[in-house]
Amino acid sequence: MNLFLSVLAVVLAGVMVYYQYYHKQQINSDTRILSFFRFLTLLGILLLLINPRFIQNEHEIVKPALMLAVDNSGSISHLKADEKVRQLVYELETDQELKQRFDISRFGFGDLLSPDTLLSFTEKQTNIFKAIEDLNQMSTQKAAPIVLISDGNQTYGRAYVHMNSNSPVYPVVAGDTVSRSDLEINLFNVNAFATLGNNFPVEVFLNYNGKEGLETTFIIKKEKKVIYSEKVVFTKDRKSLGLEVLLPADQLGMQLYEARLIPFEGEDNLINNSHNFGVEVIDEQTKVAVIYDIMHPDLGMIKRSIESNQQRQAVLVHLDELPEMEGDYSLFVLYQPNEGFKNIMEQLAKNESSCFIITGTHTDWTFLNEAQHAFSKASTEVYEDYFPVYANDFKTFYSEDLGFENFAPLKDYFGKISFALPYESLLVQSIRGINTNDPLLATFAEGNYRGVVLFGENIWKWRLNSYKSNGSFEKFDQFFNSLIQFLYLTDLNKDMDLIYDPVYHVNEPIRIKVKNYDSNLNPDLNSEIMLQFKDSSASVPFYVKNNLYETQISGLREGRYRFDVFNKDSKSKQSGSFVVVPFTAEQEKTTANAKDLRQLALNSKGQLFYDDQIKELKRTLLDDPNFRSVQKKNIKMISLIDWRWLLGLIVLSLSIEWLIRKYRGLT
Repeated sequence: MNLFLSVLAVVLAGVMVYYQYYHKQQINSDTRILSFFRFLTLLGILLLLINPRFIQNEHEIVKPALMLAVDNSGSISHLKADEKVRQLVYELETDQELKQRFDISRFGFGDLLSPDTLLSFTEKQTNIFKAIEDLNQMSTQKAAPIVLISDGNQTYGRAYVHMNSNSPVYPVVAGDTVSRSDLEINLFNVNAFATLGNNFPVEVFLNYNGKEGLETTFIIKKEKKVIYSEKVVFTKDRKSLGLEVLLPADQLGMQLYEARLIPFEGEDNLINNSHNFGVEVIDEQTKVAVIYDIMHPDLGMIKRSIESNQQRQAVLVHLDELPEMEGDYSLFVLYQPNEGFKNIMEQLAKNESSCFIITGTHTDWTFLNEAQHAFSKASTEVYEDYFPVYANDFKTFYSEDLGFENFAPLKDYFGKISFALPYESLLVQSIRGINTNDPLLATFAEGNYRGVVLFGENIWKWRLNSYKSNGSFEKFDQFFNSLIQFLYLTDLNKDMDLIYDPVYHVNEPIRIKVKNYDSNLNPDLNSEIMLQFKDSSASVPFYVKNNLYETQISGLREGRYRFDVFNKDSKSKQSGSFVVVPFTAEQEKTTANAKDLRQLALNSKGQLFYDDQIKELKRTLLDDPNFRSVQKKNIKMISLIDWRWLLGLIVLSLSIEWLIRKYRGLT
């Protein structure tokens, strides 16, 4: 069609010129010249209108992408593999066969993937999962191999060992894979708060990686003084053990401790032998009102468990005694509420007072469902025995399984439980051996209000069960008092609450947050909050973020720091302290994790290589038939004539024709 229209344009332009210059006209030399330029003008105009085009096929050779993901974290230099990694990267990037076959691109990663090609090995964290996930999203090809050069030690993020990678991953193990003998504090559990005059529990798990048995000492220091010491023995068959330690809370405020496993002679990695932790010791003079309407053995158990803590007093208050109840009570335990609890529950709701509700066979569920909005139960007239099952994923505060699966059941009305507030189950219900996943003992919170609810009576039997298992009531009383402490902490420091970690690492950002309250205990975000260290006159301001005040401090050296946070408007002040320790997660491991890297390669249909197998890696990549260049066909529509040049030609021919006519005196 384009060719036909173009020929037609030539004919039409010729016909028009013929009738203008030759038909019944006198022909001379000027006629031929003028007709020529007129022909060019008309032809150009017609071609502009037609705009003839043709299709051009272009063929392009597309190489498969080869992505080099290089671990740029501090663990590489810690394992003395930094120079080897640089050499590996250089050999892969400069290899001529690989360059001819692949389009090579390099990325570094630590906590995030980066196109930065500078290998400094100073990243503080390693997230291998995120790096591979990002490379998968970047790749537009189905088969774009990823060469992962890493020691395989990931410090945070989702476990990469079971991830599904769209692209095959070829890990190259960087660093020594020979396992060395090493002592390690593997896990550490401790509550953030303790009560003055009491002992608080510390749970620690120790590991030993070695062929022979070993005897050493576990110690805990406070202000460089050993306050606890215990011999620990590892054998060929027992390479890990757990310790439970009770430490005295004999000083108010933040108390900082160092747990340390004494190293054996010749141990290389000493960083994982120690663990720093802090506990806030509070002076908790708590008075608890236990309000009831029926007599039950549970009441005596509740009083004894609460008063096992010398800082707490429990007072049994019958409903008839409520009008004459005197005393400044910090907490309330409501035992099997019924209609008679209406006034006290309305007062607690008005004051947003935290409380512990225990239900049972004498509970009026119709009343209780209406009197509070935290939870409800669609109860029936049928009683049921509920056996306790410990919830291992409970995170609200530290707790331990007392062997609840062997405890006696609690009795309550049968029915489905629903929560309207965020909650966590510490114990769940089991009925006739079937785990229902409904809460038996749960904590919940809304704003400043906290609550605990136990769905069942006869908890006194649990205290006896614990005594039979442990030879004392101590563990159960600690468990019960942890619930009371969870409620009590709501009322502490209402004007200003500090939120921070007691231990930070060198080069780690130190974030301190503040909850500030006005006289009505409502959050106040209009005050000027400042932080000042004890040994410095400089002040650090706080800024508002997510309904809290927050500040960030960096660049602090190793040591202990005491500080004050004060409100310039209300003149209120809170003090705190923390310690900065010389530790980095990237130095925790002494060997490369070839096991997980091998599994990653297997799952992604790749292959594992070691840092001395670079030739084998090259040959595998070059011989794989899936990694071939592809010929790509591009179809382009190209205009036959550039309109700019054609327009210029039209203007030029018209101008020449006009000049000739003027010069000859023609019209």
